Amino acid sequence: MDIFTGKRSKKGQAELAWRHQALSTHDPLAAWQGVLTARGLHESDAFFNPALSGLPDPFLMVDMDKAAQRLADAVQNKEKMHVFGDFDCDGVSGTSILVDALSAAGVDVMYSIPHRADDGHGIGVDAVRAAHQAGVTLGLSVDTGTTCLAASDEAITLGFDLMITDHHLPDAVLPKAFALLNPARQDCGFADRVLCGTGVAFFLLMATWKVLSGRGQRPAYDLKQLLDRVAMATVADVMELRGVNRILVHHGLQQLKTSPSIGMSALMDSARVKRQRISTESFGFYMAPRINAAGRMRHGEEAMRLLCCQDPDEAVLLAKGLDNCNQERRKIETDTYKEAVGKLQDLQTNSRSSSQEEFEILAVYDNHWHAGVVGLVAGRLARQHGRPAAVGFVDNDNNIRVSLRGKAGFHVGDLLHACAEHLSGFGGHAGAGGGTVKAASWNAFVLDFTKAVQQQQRDGGVNNHLLIDGVLTLEALHIGLARRLQKFEPVGHGNPACLWLLPEVQVLEMKKLKGGVLRLRLGDDTSFANAVVFGGSALEEDLQAGLTVSLLGKLQPDDFRGGDAVQFVVEDVLV
Repeated sequence: MDIFTGKRSKKGQAELAWRHQALSTHDPLAAWQGVLTARGLHESDAFFNPALSGLPDPFLMVDMDKAAQRLADAVQNKEKMHVFGDFDCDGVSGTSILVDALSAAGVDVMYSIPHRADDGHGIGVDAVRAAHQAGVTLGLSVDTGTTCLAASDEAITLGFDLMITDHHLPDAVLPKAFALLNPARQDCGFADRVLCGTGVAFFLLMATWKVLSGRGQRPAYDLKQLLDRVAMATVADVMELRGVNRILVHHGLQQLKTSPSIGMSALMDSARVKRQRISTESFGFYMAPRINAAGRMRHGEEAMRLLCCQDPDEAVLLAKGLDNCNQERRKIETDTYKEAVGKLQDLQTNSRSSSQEEFEILAVYDNHWHAGVVGLVAGRLARQHGRPAAVGFVDNDNNIRVSLRGKAGFHVGDLLHACAEHLSGFGGHAGAGGGTVKAASWNAFVLDFTKAVQQQQRDGGVNNHLLIDGVLTLEALHIGLARRLQKFEPVGHGNPACLWLLPEVQVLEMKKLKGGVLRLRLGDDTSFANAVVFGGSALEEDLQAGLTVSLLGKLQPDDFRGGDAVQFVVEDVLV
């Protein structure tokens, strides 16, 4: 298949690279065996049977034993607790599972979600003081707290215990909390450091339930019913779907298909997600954006109320509110993205006229941009340019609050550390992060950020290759192969869906459907096949009837036609 060397995808402008070897085949079974070989798997591997029994012992996490013992004491003694959450999907989901489980265990538990623009990420000192004044004796954080040194010190001063559950990269100095549950600690590494904040909180509950069982006091509440939210948070935070996360997400999807919580059921209905067809894409494209929209446009507490809701009628109203919020977010995001592109083009023009080394700047801010969309705009820029981007807004103190998003091969958390001298506060992990930049330090931040991106690009050998699993003929598009490929579910970051190349096929027919969907009929010298393109406007010109094209895409059963029908879901066209 050397004729495809150097070919690129049209949308992503990425060069093709073969996951194993570019063998063209018309045999579905040979294609399946090739995929297994390329990914280093066998059909008998535990990978294809992600059982809950495969989860690691939670007590292997650093500080877990004392954290679980302390939380078990608090449950038994009916202490008043407070959960310090965060406003994104991970933070809200984690807060909700702690509140639901501990409330079911008979605990009086309060919670607080910070406001994105007014409070920012992290545990505020004022929130700690308010919890103490309310009589709280034990505080728990979710998806935050590792860099909140002042909040931890304040809890000690006030005399109540604060336990941190988080997954963000620590600073050199750790908080003086009663316990710090964070797999990203240098002395930890639990579960290969791939858990999201909600995942860490879930393991704390697992450990606590084990301690209570040993004392003969295990709550009747089944923690498995929390897995729907653990799964959504894991996908929303773009965690790698391997190992522990693969097990959690697999069983979370099963929970949603059989007995979702009231809030999650209403969320699925609002997002028009069919229960039996739910997938990781349902989380990433339809459900999580609605949860995130609350924190982006209004307040994360609105999403929290939905996820903890016990009244079906109220849940429908709350879900509808998040749907409206998400529509507002989409419009503002689109407008901001267009403005950001224009500003960056101006910056690039100016930088080329100076004596600076030529490298396209991907850092920009504006006084009037909405706090809730700058991270999304950074994500779009990162995807477009193939490397991290930073986008900011100006807060009430005239500081620039910047959000960073990355691409595979880069580490955003490390980029933030490289710019630490210009940041008054920051936090992040591999794919995302953010911090606060003094307005007078912006240019210096941009310079160091750009240099750090360049350095990671040099050190890590970052490339823009698109990994292809194999080359198929139309004859190989068989239901047997399609059903075998479903065994890779759940797919996502760290476990991508199999991507195939269909070389030199003719577009016999192309129909435009509602929602930008294109239906195709493909043919070659011997066979025919059906294909579909979702959001196909960008590719429509290249898929006109009569053209011969080479396509990249995924093979799936065609649920619409049923039976043994399959369809090739076109992701891109080669140029």
